[in-house]
Amino acid sequence: MRVSDTAPSQFLLGALLEKRAGEAPDDVFFTWGDDAFTHARFNASVNRMARNLLQAGIGKGCGVAVLMETSLEYLQLWFALAKIGAIEVPINSAYRGDLLAHVLITSEASVCVVDGKFAAELAQVLPQTGKVETVFVLDGALPGSHGDVTARDFADLLAANDETDIEADLHYSETGGIIFTSGTTGPSKGVLLSHRYLVAYGVMYAQINGLKRDDVIFNYMPFFHLAAKFLTIATLASGCRMHLEKKLSISNFWDTVRQYGITNFVAVGGVCNMLLSSPPSPDDRNTPIRTIYAVPDPADIHREIEERFDCSLTTVFGSTEVGLPLFRGVDDSYQSGSCGRESPYYDVRIFDENDTPLPAGEVGEIVVRPKQAFLTGSGYVNMPDKTVEAWRNLWMHSGDRGYVDEDGWFYFVDRATDSIRRRGENISSYEVEQLVAKHAAVAEVAAVATPSEVGEDEVWVQVILRSGHAVTHEELLAHCEQVMPYFMIPRVIEIVDDFPRTPTAKVAKYKLRDAGPGAGAWDYQDNGWKLSGGVLKKADG
Repeated sequence: MRVSDTAPSQFLLGALLEKRAGEAPDDVFFTWGDDAFTHARFNASVNRMARNLLQAGIGKGCGVAVLMETSLEYLQLWFALAKIGAIEVPINSAYRGDLLAHVLITSEASVCVVDGKFAAELAQVLPQTGKVETVFVLDGALPGSHGDVTARDFADLLAANDETDIEADLHYSETGGIIFTSGTTGPSKGVLLSHRYLVAYGVMYAQINGLKRDDVIFNYMPFFHLAAKFLTIATLASGCRMHLEKKLSISNFWDTVRQYGITNFVAVGGVCNMLLSSPPSPDDRNTPIRTIYAVPDPADIHREIEERFDCSLTTVFGSTEVGLPLFRGVDDSYQSGSCGRESPYYDVRIFDENDTPLPAGEVGEIVVRPKQAFLTGSGYVNMPDKTVEAWRNLWMHSGDRGYVDEDGWFYFVDRATDSIRRRGENISSYEVEQLVAKHAAVAEVAAVATPSEVGEDEVWVQVILRSGHAVTHEELLAHCEQVMPYFMIPRVIEIVDDFPRTPTAKVAKYKLRDAGPGAGAWDYQDNGWKLSGGVLKKADG
């Protein structure tokens, strides 16, 4: 299956599953623990859930917010929502408080599906939303009383029902999902994803990595991320198999790879560095791994990874908004530091601040335009001004800076925006600042990226205190742990008298980034704290 020679009408998630169930019903689609799900078995379970959703009054165009960890039930739900034309709104399971409320309010979801372990967090923000009518809870209950909100057991969606395929009036151009991505000068934005775009993302991943029917994809990414979804779609598009796990374990990684015959996986953030950190072994080259999709490509250890583990690294430049417009696939030569060449499905240019193309070698903003319809996001939900700003002059503006050489290789330089990328998570500096500023002693905050020793960024905040107030670094750290997702918690906290500023008194963040943390910067890792499994604790605790 390829984007170029497949009719757009085939780019529906439910139709893709049904196609595989019809052509290869007994082939294994994925393994989950000790259980193997064939195309036919999984499709039947999805059809049953889809009918239960319809009987619960959930249908085409209904916004369904999902606050769940990776599970079999989540995978079934995602496909079932797609089959009936409902709009999935996946929520990062670490979200709480203001961030959680923002997603629910902005998306206008009327239904929530939540793991029992997150039900209390959801209950706290329900009074702020005003739109949520029904909440389904898996393995738990919704605490408290919430007026007109109806609480139901997720088991209702698993009840016996007709398991044959559903006839649904869906079009590939319609919205199938809304994924929130980091904001910069404002709250996170929900990207509208058409059915075609969602499926095409996975099809392009399969092409870039040269996936075949005998490949086995390792999918450990959380399903609220686009990566977990496009890996699943790539599995169906190429007719191969997927092994699904709730999270990545570096210590058990190679045992898992050998046990399930893994040939391909995504390495975000510092995963490549983590794999190299283990002592070399004579068995390092004795694995089924063929390709590692590394984003970003670790130029300093690229050759070492390929030689030590006898595999090929592929890479891309992409995002939730723009798709995968630049890539270096399995058949491409290696160009150190490059994020790839132009995809056949996109035009990519480097623009100056006036949207004028720059010549080769000059740094500017990376902008993207699809050559076919619905191969980028369709805008931001309920943010028309941000949509116009990002998609202005018929180009999608990535907010990232880079350049292209004379041979057509593109290079990422830095972010033109104030977003931070940490261990595969895109983080809004604006939202970090807003949450830190909730502390009573804080007058003003500047959040910026500082390089991590394992690749990508760490979160660094500078804080100005209110007159007459005092607070310790550990007290600020404890506050951050209470009000923000674990991946946002700043590793470096610095209390300062003032920031470098522009003539109009705005914080000159580029000066902060250039200078780096000062002598008074406090690194929680150097002070006996560690972040493990999403929990912040004393290293000896």
